[in-house]
Amino acid sequence: MSVPPGARAQTGAGATTRTSGASAPSRTSAQTASRVEAGGQEPGGFFEMVRRANAPHAPENSFLFRISTLVAVLVGVFACSSVGEVSSSSALVAGFAIAIGMTFSAVTRHRPWQWVKILLAGAVIAVFVQFVAQVFGAAHTGELSSIEVPLAGLFTWVQVVHAFDVPARRDLLFSVAAAGALVTVAAAQAVSAGFLAWVALWLVATVIALACSWRSMAGGRGPLPLVGLLGATIVVLVMAVLLDAVLPPPRASQEITLPNSLTSYLALPANGGLTEGGADPTEPAKAGRPGGVGGYVGMAGPLNTALRGTLGNQIVMRVRANTPGYFLGLTYTSWNGQSWTNPGGCVEEIQDTGSPFTMPFEPPWGGSPVPVALGESTGSANIQTFYVEQSLPNILFATSEPAQIYFPDHKLIFGCDNSIRSAIAMTPGTVYTVISQDDEATPAQLRGVPVSAITPALQRRFHLDLQLPAPNPYRRVEALARSVIAQAHASTLIGEVQALETWMGAHTQYSTNIPPLLPGQDAVNEFLFGNRTGYCEQISTALAVMLRSIGVPAREATGYVPGPFDPLSDLYEIQAKDAHAWVQVYFPGHGWQSFDPTTYVPLAPADPGTVLLSDLWHLIAGLPWVPIGIVAGAVAAALGRRFEIRRRLARPKTWAGRLALRLERAGARAGIPRRSAETLAEYAERLRTAAPARGLAGLPDVVELLSLSAYGGRQPSEAERLHAEETVKSMRAALGRKWRRRGRAVVRIS
Repeated sequence: MSVPPGARAQTGAGATTRTSGASAPSRTSAQTASRVEAGGQEPGGFFEMVRRANAPHAPENSFLFRISTLVAVLVGVFACSSVGEVSSSSALVAGFAIAIGMTFSAVTRHRPWQWVKILLAGAVIAVFVQFVAQVFGAAHTGELSSIEVPLAGLFTWVQVVHAFDVPARRDLLFSVAAAGALVTVAAAQAVSAGFLAWVALWLVATVIALACSWRSMAGGRGPLPLVGLLGATIVVLVMAVLLDAVLPPPRASQEITLPNSLTSYLALPANGGLTEGGADPTEPAKAGRPGGVGGYVGMAGPLNTALRGTLGNQIVMRVRANTPGYFLGLTYTSWNGQSWTNPGGCVEEIQDTGSPFTMPFEPPWGGSPVPVALGESTGSANIQTFYVEQSLPNILFATSEPAQIYFPDHKLIFGCDNSIRSAIAMTPGTVYTVISQDDEATPAQLRGVPVSAITPALQRRFHLDLQLPAPNPYRRVEALARSVIAQAHASTLIGEVQALETWMGAHTQYSTNIPPLLPGQDAVNEFLFGNRTGYCEQISTALAVMLRSIGVPAREATGYVPGPFDPLSDLYEIQAKDAHAWVQVYFPGHGWQSFDPTTYVPLAPADPGTVLLSDLWHLIAGLPWVPIGIVAGAVAAALGRRFEIRRRLARPKTWAGRLALRLERAGARAGIPRRSAETLAEYAERLRTAAPARGLAGLPDVVELLSLSAYGGRQPSEAERLHAEETVKSMRAALGRKWRRRGRAVVRIS
């Protein structure tokens, strides 16, 4: 900008000083450039850059910025505590210290205490040394979680130290970024969609902190646009949820040690027996009463079909699995008419090797166990991680053909009932991983097995899976089974099984409300030839007995079916009511295959997006739409009434005002809006100038008439009114329309 002559003399020395100060940087830059071009270096070099980078910045005076940063940091610390990466006591101490540190920094922001900086530097070094020691101490495991816990601790205690030295905006932004790192580390171990509450709190605090930072950088003042910030936060959350739904669920890799951990260590008796779980997770299982988890009767000891357990909705565990399936607990072979049991002393092998444990191949009774190696089975590897939420029996669950187990104890017991038992109590917080070689054959493959494949030699080999009470009480059951198979014209083994399943579905009823068995009453005969009403234990037992009666090896299996799939955490939530019993049938060449007349178990992983949309649809469909419609209609009517009142109040009261408004709107529609300081006469002249050949010659007369009516007290005649209205109407047609965004018209007749 040019300076007028004499400007410096008029403003005095102050102007001279400002001019000199403005030109000094240019001379310095020119000198520096000359030295660089000559091959020299700027004085100070690297150390000067370090000094400038660490030079104190202007203190941050926004207390909203500081409070939102404090909230973001505390949310990160307690989020880590909620997933067990930081202990509750450590989180409380750290949170209290961070609050004190932030307060101290706010008070001393204008004159930071230098000796405090020295102490803080030493504390940071000590925290980092401890982190390195923890990482190297756990490096031999190769487990990701062994790094996450020290990492969470590192970020937490660095935040504590850093809180005492946050005088400037840059320091607060570092705290915000570190809080995001804490939430990210915690999210890696989150197994419930409830963790989104922590994410939402952190996001709100972070958005406010960043908005305060931007306002501080721009030198602005005044309140933040909280409505806009809230809207932005909601949009980010919705986009994050949709992105989570679109992304494929994570799949575990066998290149690392898989998750396994404990929160408490309760040793069990050394005999390898089963425990009940529940209130006392170390108590041995007892026959004749329901188990401690949701009242189920088939996870600890004998499966007594005369008992009537009541299953609840509480989540007993969460499972992340590459492929869902039947999560098998144990199998039963001996049937006495009311209960399934297994031979006494059912311990096949005890491994005291630590993870990974190798599952022995299930041999015939009395055979020698053979280890199953990964890759030797024809099935595909299915990695399942179980997160225990309730005290359970000391049984590890898995899909078919488990091969390797990662468990946080040095000992596992393998039972002859296909159970994997721990030597410690299965308390909440226990995490273990099983790799199964799932070998479920397809129906097409099983159709290649003829009935003749069940040879007398195979029946002798699996005689325990053909056992029935003596004397045989199931002559009618055998006759019924053969009649059903004959009517279905089944010629293959799977044809026989499916024929019995189909008959069961058509002639029996599923219900948990059934009368108890009388003493000495046979459960299968009562079910098939009595009330024909039962639930999974009665129905699967009847199918197993029918198959055994015609010479097909079958056994009872108990465990859990996949519960609801959480599309946000990609976990199956196994509830107590998901406890289940089904039938396993032996197919020569394919091994034991699961059949279930009562439920459908998906054998493919759930799609998060599909599940999320389905859950959303059911949520929307379940809303009370009649009351919502009534309320929405009332609100719409009230808003419409308010709009109409405002429109009427804003409408000019006089004829001159209404006609002037029509004239302004016609010009605005043509892309020629009226200016704020423009009189109506000037506006009309501008319209005539913009469109001289469009028949606007009568506008000056209309404007004069409007002025006389508004300010001169002269009321125009009816003929004058009609003429003026026709002129404005023809003007609208002559100007045409040009769509453009415009503000609300302000009527002025001046």
